Amino acid sequence: MKILLVQDLTRPHHGLGDEHLEKIKAVDPSLEVLAFSSTQLDEINRRIEDVDILAGTLWAIPEIHDVKKLKLIHSFSAGVEHVLTPEVKNSDVIVGNCSGIHATPIAEHVLGFLLIFTRRFYDTFQSQQKKRWEKNPKITELRGKTVLIVGLGNIGKEVARVVNGVGARVLAVDRGGEEKPEFVETLYAQDQLKEALPQADFVVLCLPLTGETRHLFDMEKFRIMKNDAVLVNIARGGLVKEQDLIQALSQKVIGGAALDVTEEEPLSQESPLWEMENVVITPHHSGSSEKYMDRAVDVFCENLKAYLKGETLPNQVDKERGY
Repeated sequence: MKILLVQDLTRPHHGLGDEHLEKIKAVDPSLEVLAFSSTQLDEINRRIEDVDILAGTLWAIPEIHDVKKLKLIHSFSAGVEHVLTPEVKNSDVIVGNCSGIHATPIAEHVLGFLLIFTRRFYDTFQSQQKKRWEKNPKITELRGKTVLIVGLGNIGKEVARVVNGVGARVLAVDRGGEEKPEFVETLYAQDQLKEALPQADFVVLCLPLTGETRHLFDMEKFRIMKNDAVLVNIARGGLVKEQDLIQALSQKVIGGAALDVTEEEPLSQESPLWEMENVVITPHHSGSSEKYMDRAVDVFCENLKAYLKGETLPNQVDKERGY
């Protein structure tokens, strides 16, 4: 059985080391493991025709339109939208992902975003650049603020736990069937989003991008939010209708936004978001950590063991739901 691994060496912490390859080979010594960089696209496309398992960083994996021998595709990310082509969705190919490995760094990233707005670090940094010693009257505390988590998966739960740990009031919206964690005050169903939104000082998006969630946040949702509320998106840019967000920020319909993701990436230099004083932007790296591939390979090995035994993968994607 052959495994083709595709790594994206252009992104920090996304390379496979010798220790990672050895760990994968140790799952079954009979496995033939091939590893390539995403820059070796011609070689990857040639080899793909003769492998059973394809795994790699989401955007490094080429789109699959002919499944041929493929039995399993595994994304080293939580997202799988890039690999769920119609041909893959309509085939018997099993799809796995690394959902859960980003929870720690992303939760810390969200906490940083929230503190930027409560402790006014952005304003203070601008004063520093101008060599101005100015106390900021807008500084406030995160303790007691209401944080609404939209999407209570692995990442959403960790974000909720972390912000609750510093004293924030945590609400959450989820698709249903989840037991309410003790660190969440109220858990709302999906159809109760409009009921939860007006209560929030911060709205944190932790949802997968699917046909159902695309542009879930548009002007209608922004008008329901408090006019000083901050939208935080560390999930997928497509969850937000970006032109509506720009309008909502410009017209002060909402108070601000912290964005690790945008509809198009990289964000166009022409985008007004870059220069808005109530917007903080990071380049889709909230999940980055020097431990990233260690965690990703561990999850892949567990999925691989289950696949070889003919069992359901611990991290198996529902191809219809898209996550």
